[in-house]
Amino acid sequence: MKRNSKILTYILYVVVLFGFLSAGSWAMFMIKVWVGRNYRPIPGYIGFSIICIFLGVLLGLEHLVGEFRKDRNWSVNIVRLIIMGVPSGVFAFYLLLLTLPIRFPSFLFNTSLFYEFSGIVFGYTLMTSFYKKQDNNPLKLIRL
Repeated sequence: MKRNSKILTYILYVVVLFGFLSAGSWAMFMIKVWVGRNYRPIPGYIGFSIICIFLGVLLGLEHLVGEFRKDRNWSVNIVRLIIMGVPSGVFAFYLLLLTLPIRFPSFLFNTSLFYEFSGIVFGYTLMTSFYKKQDNNPLKLIRL
């Protein structure tokens, strides 16, 4: 019974993930159409980045759900958030940085892979940086 439950959980997870990919692709197309009609690219850039970040959040959701089941205290991996989260978060919104008078390497603008991958990494890093840590104090482990 436990094995069937895990299989159904993973099937549901995959269906939700592919459902979001489909909805996200449609949303990106609609954002491109809206930007083309209204000539306002900045909201479009934000929309693209948020979709990619949410995809990373969905990928890391399995880790966070597993952590919720543990009976321990929450902890944050600050080093991971700073080293992986901050740069990927900035690069996820790098299209907004194009509006600043700063020169960027031209290879960043040839494809959307850079900000899409950065957004996915940022969302995944946010979800996997929180975990439950077991206390080392043996007195706290005894339950009365």
